[in-house]
Parts: sequence; C-alpha cells; structure tokens
Amino acid sequence: MKISSIVLSRVLAFVDTIDLSPVGGVDARGFVRETAEQFHFQKYPQTLDEFDTQKGMEFVSGRLGKKTISKFVIWNNILVVESRFTTTETQEMLQEMLLWGTEKFKLTYSPEMIQHYAYVSDLSFYSDAPLLSLDPLLRRIAERIGSSLTKIWQEPILYEPFDLKIGHDPLARKWGIAPFQITRRAEHRFSENKYFSEAPLPTDEHIALLEEYEKEIVARAQ
Repeated sequence: MKISSIVLSRVLAFVDTIDLSPVGGVDARGFVRETAEQFHFQKYPQTLDEFDTQKGMEFVSGRLGKKTISKFVIWNNILVVESRFTTTETQEMLQEMLLWGTEKFKLTYSPEMIQHYAYVSDLSFYSDAPLLSLDPLLRRIAERIGSSLTKIWQEPILYEPFDLKIGHDPLARKWGIAPFQITRRAEHRFSENKYFSEAPLPTDEHIALLEEYEKEIVARAQ
C-alpha cells in the first residue's frame, strides 16, 4: 500500500465554548478580525448571520506558520479544525490557536477543559490487493451483471465491487460518527488500483488499519 495524499484531516474538540470567554465576554467583531489577521484567513464571518455559533462561525483558508489551515469552525460546544496534515499535527494547530487566543483575549482556556477529541481521516492510496473482492458470491453477481450488460449495450462492460462501508446505526445516537469506508478513487480507472478511504480515527490508526486489512486480504488470496 502506498499513501498518495491526506485528503482531509479533521479534529473536533468538544468544549463549551462560552466557558472559554472571560468574565464580560469577548467583542465578537474584534475577535474575528484579529483571528483572521493572525492566521491569514481568506474568508471569515462578516455579516450578523455569520456571527452565530449555533450555525458555526467559519474561517476558511488560513495559515499557521508554514502550515495551511483549510477550515476553522466555532460551534457552541465544538471547535473544528481541518487541514491536509495528520490529525496529530492538526490537533497541535488547534492547541496553538487556543494558546494564542488565551494570550490575546485572556481566554480562560486550559487543556483539561476539552471533554474529548474526535477525528475524521480521509486518505487516498494505491494498493494492488483485491481490497473490495471479499466474497466469491459478490464476484459471481458482478460477473453476471457484467455479462447481461455486455449483451444489452453490445459492448464489453465489466462490473466489480465498488466500495466497502462500516458504520453505526444512525438512530442509535444523537450525533452521527463518520463511517469507515474504502471506495474506488473518483476520476480514476479501476485498473489504476487507486482508492479513497475515510475513518473516524487519527491518521496513524487509520493507516495502520488499512495496512492490516490489506495484509489479511493478500493472505486470503494466496
């Protein structure tokens, strides 16, 4: 397996954001202006409607040092940072932003205020293993459909398993958690063996899981 890119790294910090505000609060417009300037965000809240943490105050396309911040969003009870670095690096970026805010605006932040972190990791990768051909029955069904379509369209059409997805019952909890999935990479021929995978895990755990899965698939195919 060869990782071609980190497509998305999202870190969610669960914290009651009003608890971060000092007594008397922080001037919202001043906070947004200073944050946008400090981290070079190209898009940030400017209208009254955009200053609503219930809908999410969104800062887009910024920078912390030499690292690009894809997105920073402030909700009532969640802080979200997205980048194309590992989730470990993205989490460190969020912590640096909070420390800057603590110094600049006298926020009452301390690390233990974060109730917990959650993650979404999106990766693009290559693998020569038959990652999606798990069940002989699926292969037979794919072959049967391909054969029928070849007759219908009067041209060779090959059907293959397209993706694998594992998730939780969406009605079992209030807030959804990203599934684990492996699918063919969009805009690439199947023959290129390029895949996309998403997991609700830190980047290193996501990669380790894919490597373990690939190893098991190869062992079964032998």
